[in-house]
Amino acid sequence: MERNFIFPMTTNKILWLPLSLLAILVLLSCDDEGDDPSNPIVEAQILLSPSEIMMNDNESSTISLTVQPASEFEWNVTARPDWLDISPASGMISNSIVELQLTPNPEGLSRGKHFGTIEIISNGAGVASSDVVMCVNARPVAALSSSSMSFLATESQKSLVISNVGTGFLTWDLEDLPSWIDVSRSSGILDEGQSTEVTVLADRSGLEPSTQSGQMTLVSNSQEGDLNIDLSLEVPEQAILNVHESSIEFDYFDSQMSLSVRNDGNIAFNWNVDLSAVEYLSADAISGNLTPGQSENITFTLDRSNLESDVFSASLIVSNDYGQSETVAVAVQNYKEEKWLFDGTVIDAEYDKNNDVIVAVLESPNELRIFDPKTNSSESIALNLPPTCVSVSVDGKFAAVGHNGNFAYVNLSTMEIERNYAVTTDAWDIILAPNDWVYVFPARDQWERIRCIRLSTGVETEHTGNSIRERTKVKLHPSGIWIYGADNGLSPSDFEKYYIGGGTAEYLYDSPYHGDFAFSGDIWISEDGARLFAKSRNVFNTSSNRDLDMTYNGELVGEGRVMALDYSSDSDLVLAVFSDGNVWDDIPGNEIRKYETDFLGFQGVEELPGFLIPDGSGGGSFYESQGHFVFFNEDGSKYFVLVKVEDGSGAQNEWAIVSKEVE
Repeated sequence: MERNFIFPMTTNKILWLPLSLLAILVLLSCDDEGDDPSNPIVEAQILLSPSEIMMNDNESSTISLTVQPASEFEWNVTARPDWLDISPASGMISNSIVELQLTPNPEGLSRGKHFGTIEIISNGAGVASSDVVMCVNARPVAALSSSSMSFLATESQKSLVISNVGTGFLTWDLEDLPSWIDVSRSSGILDEGQSTEVTVLADRSGLEPSTQSGQMTLVSNSQEGDLNIDLSLEVPEQAILNVHESSIEFDYFDSQMSLSVRNDGNIAFNWNVDLSAVEYLSADAISGNLTPGQSENITFTLDRSNLESDVFSASLIVSNDYGQSETVAVAVQNYKEEKWLFDGTVIDAEYDKNNDVIVAVLESPNELRIFDPKTNSSESIALNLPPTCVSVSVDGKFAAVGHNGNFAYVNLSTMEIERNYAVTTDAWDIILAPNDWVYVFPARDQWERIRCIRLSTGVETEHTGNSIRERTKVKLHPSGIWIYGADNGLSPSDFEKYYIGGGTAEYLYDSPYHGDFAFSGDIWISEDGARLFAKSRNVFNTSSNRDLDMTYNGELVGEGRVMALDYSSDSDLVLAVFSDGNVWDDIPGNEIRKYETDFLGFQGVEELPGFLIPDGSGGGSFYESQGHFVFFNEDGSKYFVLVKVEDGSGAQNEWAIVSKEVE
């Protein structure tokens, strides 16, 4: 006999516990390793499946014991009905399923149902339980609503009712189904008097025209044994067109897409693809014949040549000669490249209106390159050193390219360097004047002198008068005898004027303002030489009269600072690109701003086309353009913008030329 232990309770009552349960509680309570942070607590749970067991007294059954998540624990059966034996009754569990055999022991029990609970406790994964019902003197009997089923040509679904007309629990399975039959459920348990409805489905796929016959069996613990259900299926001639894709989508860089046409019927048919509504698509096959079960892959090729930048939608129709058809949606994302992409990094550029070309100097590779935007053609000459600036002669025949410590004199007709001239400074800006002199403006050393080099002798002289500031930006007046400069790194900023009529430059004077108007470090000049445009967006007059020279003339309205500008008397327009974002970052924006020339009235903006960068999967991402230089052509009918893609794009060619008609 099992001994009992007495435990005192706070309510002054006595608690009696069996010795076996006491041992389990002691085992659970004495393990304090969970308090050790080096032994992490596993929140595991043992589980029993199924949670409800229905069985007859003459049948054994099983339940499954698992632990989630997988971990190792001891377990023990702590409760079970007296009429049920469980094997094994204890053990270890880790990452596998433990099958427990249930064997009824109905001796001495009355006829009918008996109820109980199975409970299992672990040493750290909690408790699990299942309810169990056992029927004594059970005699289950299976009955069917029909012993045969005939599917006519138009039928694909029927119902079968399975009933337990005996006593106890009927356990049933539908087995030996023909390949062309499926059921909504294939097994179950029915209590006495219960019924269940099973949907029987016929699948004619792959069957030739015929009448199929077969049989399925209800296998159960019925006292009457297994029951057969005779089956027949009429399979008529049937054409089934199946297009596996409901849509085909061309991303920006996709040129071909495919879809599959299949015959899922039991007779052959002819198929056809109608592309009449999708003129930009062609296919490697637009018709053919498919036998039952056969498929064909159709590859469509996209012609983007006549498509603008837009998203295009259309439909194509796939049909067969039995009147069946399917519509396939077509979507195309198209980007029409409006820029002339090129390699290299533009350092400086000027426009030669004599020949209507852009003359630019680049790094990577170090080149002087002439771009003809009318034909999208270019020619180049290699430079010996990285360039820093360029100036084109008034007649467009020569260019001076500044470097650190020298400049190159380039014949633009023959595309040859005629001579390299040593200079005692690093060139920040340069002027090739019509007087056979070159003027180099220093890049460093704060207060400096203009280096004046006579081309015929190579002799260098320094300008007279006041010193200039390093990194002064300059423009030649159309008269050819004056240079205007914008100082950098000074506050307040200013404009200056130098006379070059005598060869060696002479510092004349600065503007009449000292902080009244901002200049901000760069300068542009109108083609008639009457106006100067400052980076600050302020505009100033020019004059041979010092009292009128560099006097305030107006302002280009807007936000930011001028990054690029050109002026055309023929089109009566000033074009400008302003900085974007933080004004001190000097990042050129992606808009061309337009102003009329008489009163500088604002005329609107035109956005520069961006860069579409492929992602390697057929699609791509858009990045904005930054306008670094803008030039009118000779008659003002067009303008050209040298643009660079914003940083971080990963573009192979980061620079391009945008050509626009003046409207």
